[in-house]
Amino acid sequence: MCDADGAVIMPRGCRLIDFPESRDERGCLSFAEGMQHIPFQIERVFWIYGVPEDRTRGSHSHNESAEVVVPVNGGFDMFVSDGIREMTVRMDSPRQGILIPPGVWCELRNFLPGTVCVVFASHPYNAAGYIDDFAQYRSELVSAERYDESHKDEWNSFVAASKNGTFLIDRNYMDYHSDRFTDCSLLFYKKGKLIALLPANYVKEEGTVYSHGGLTYGGMILSREITAVEALEAFSCAIDRMKVDLGAHRLIYKPIPYIYSSLPAEEDLYALFRSGGKLLSRGVSSVVDNSNRLPLRKSRKFGIAKALKAKLAVRLAESEKDWADFWQILSDVLMERHNRMPVHTLAEMKLLKERFPDRIKLYVVKKDMEVVAGSVIYENSQVTHTQYIASSRFGKENGALDLLLDELIGKTYSDRAFFDFGISTEQGGSYLNEGLIFQKEGFGARSVVYDSYEVLF
Repeated sequence: MCDADGAVIMPRGCRLIDFPESRDERGCLSFAEGMQHIPFQIERVFWIYGVPEDRTRGSHSHNESAEVVVPVNGGFDMFVSDGIREMTVRMDSPRQGILIPPGVWCELRNFLPGTVCVVFASHPYNAAGYIDDFAQYRSELVSAERYDESHKDEWNSFVAASKNGTFLIDRNYMDYHSDRFTDCSLLFYKKGKLIALLPANYVKEEGTVYSHGGLTYGGMILSREITAVEALEAFSCAIDRMKVDLGAHRLIYKPIPYIYSSLPAEEDLYALFRSGGKLLSRGVSSVVDNSNRLPLRKSRKFGIAKALKAKLAVRLAESEKDWADFWQILSDVLMERHNRMPVHTLAEMKLLKERFPDRIKLYVVKKDMEVVAGSVIYENSQVTHTQYIASSRFGKENGALDLLLDELIGKTYSDRAFFDFGISTEQGGSYLNEGLIFQKEGFGARSVVYDSYEVLF
């Protein structure tokens, strides 16, 4: 099988490794170093020799361990299969090894007399870590399918039942701006059962997959039952599909912050580590833990007192006019401070509000009938998130946001585990807006990071 550029593709994650060689009149020397030529920390080394010509070695796959097999003398055929692609490679040079990642079936066949091969392994021996029946191996493989419209209901049902999905990953939210992105999202199955999703888009000019360019976060969405080994295999499967189907060489991955998970859900972070993922950016978001809330600062209490004295009132926006008035305030503030407009137009936000009436709400602060401040709230099962927040000059002078946020955190959403203000950093996290984060921390919020990682392949 060939990739998008016509190059022959080995089974998932397999590759040949050429080792350095030094030659002089004394002979030849080749070597390999762990975490450099061998792409893992070496935990075990063993060697195979004295194999009769009609016998086969291997005939198994590993659940977790990776191996590099090197013929230091003689030669043999290495058969490798990932359940979809398979090939046989002749191994007969002591300068070259073959990488066999976890989840790939391998068999060593047709040994020449006197053959000796050395195997470098990433894990110590574990009898329970093998699958040695090919039929069983094929039945337990994780496979990936490219998302299309026919998967929509299955996708949305999975997100709702997952341990770390939010309504932002629902297709009715994701696809409101689908015309701006080339979708390459994946669904992962094991034994016919959906175990994970990856929302993603592809930018061909960059050779890069983003998870997802149109979302604040968008890492793997995981079933409640998925195991670490299954997540590793799904991640490997995803990278393989990106390389083979798209010709991509880079993944920008934005994991979902832990506060949005109903169960521990960081299997993807381990898979990132195992795949060589490097931290690319780190945004700092301010979050109130309602089970252990810190007290308000005096400055926030002072602002609340000013708002009450000015007879400001917090209301759930009901009318089109309230939305339009707030959007004008928001647009004016963003243009004045950052020379930009909101990410969503008012029409887009109204569309999303219509699709998710129980999840997206606008709370405003009014002086009589005039909107002087407000916040668009995204409601998740355990996190309340301020998607947009802004105040007019009058509202700022009279503590409108102090009143609004104290009301939302302490009363309206006191039953939610977390109240997430969003990030206070710019330029990938290299700049911290100290004034903005000081205001958020005044309500008892402390930091949770929004990360992105880069994986090259």
